[in-house]
Amino acid sequence: MSTGNDRALRFYHEVLGLERLHYGMWLPEDTVSFQRLLEAQERYENYLVDNIPDDVRTILDVGCGTGVLIKKLISLGYEAEGLSPDVNQKRIFMQNVNACLHHSTFEAFSETDRYDCIIMSESAQYIKVSKLFKNAKRALKKDGHLMICDYFVLKNVTRELGKSGHDYEVFMSQAQDNGFTVVSEKDITESVTKTLDLGNNIAEKALKALDIVTEKARNKHPHICRFILWAFRKKIDKLLQQKQMLDSGEFKKRKTYRFILLQADGNPV
Repeated sequence: MSTGNDRALRFYHEVLGLERLHYGMWLPEDTVSFQRLLEAQERYENYLVDNIPDDVRTILDVGCGTGVLIKKLISLGYEAEGLSPDVNQKRIFMQNVNACLHHSTFEAFSETDRYDCIIMSESAQYIKVSKLFKNAKRALKKDGHLMICDYFVLKNVTRELGKSGHDYEVFMSQAQDNGFTVVSEKDITESVTKTLDLGNNIAEKALKALDIVTEKARNKHPHICRFILWAFRKKIDKLLQQKQMLDSGEFKKRKTYRFILLQADGNPV
């Protein structure tokens, strides 16, 4: 997890108008539409809240985004704080949420024995595993909980789909080695991948729009257009590779999206 300006998240929030910056949990009968995405994201958030253990009062939301989840937690009576290294998320959070925000990476976070529960909703993938469990255990109270909802890479997956997300087997092994036990776990891959289908639809429409807008220039100045394509070939290849990551079928073959609730043992780090 690094500090900086996450432009992709700015696009989701400022252009698409999304308050929640994570996948959604879709119903089997849901059509793939922007309105259904908003409902699916709220369903995802409610799922996290519903699975918070009964004895939890203090919560740290790591990678808290715009603070929507924290506002809900506070409204339900929890003492909730956020953590984000992103400057844009900090700005939006401070404008809209009356709660403490730690503007920091989780790797640099040094609080001790403060929280009953730490929530990582699609933020664990950005944190080095070697730091994640050690810092989580240090920040949690005795027998505290670590809730993770994120996608993981399956064994021996390489290329583009293998670059984002931790190796699932290694991650779970490291959790055990660092004194965490699994309280509950659920594979929710099937319920989240329509988010990718929607993203793929948006990308297809954007490419079609670009093709229409540039059609006249390509016909009138073909040599110049070929030169531009050659000059920007690396960036274009990268965009095409990223589009492949929106293929929900390939995602299901190579990744797994999991809800994992862990509990730390009472031994010091």
